Amino acid sequence: MTIDEMPAGLVPTGRSPEFTSDTLPEALQKEHALADGRWGILRVLEGSLVFVDLANGDEQVVEAPGRVVIAPQRPHRVRVSGPVRCRIDFLRESEAC
Repeated sequence: MTIDEMPAGLVPTGRSPEFTSDTLPEALQKEHALADGRWGILRVLEGSLVFVDLANGDEQVVEAPGRVVIAPQRPHRVRVSGPVRCRIDFLRESEAC
């Protein structure tokens, strides 16, 4: 999914700290999903990592300055493939609480 495919009217709600290959939380490297109505944009600022979409099995190498849109309730995980610096921007649908 691309930025252009995100629904209009999403409201920013925050962002994660910047992570490196040494500080990327283990929880992000295991299967997880965003809550209903919540979206994320994984931004690779330096290096690269692998985004794994567990709903369809696709694996995507994301290299800086790349990004991946993460849809609500979509099971996924990331895999470190070398040095990386990244963060996640969070958004919500305007009608979500």
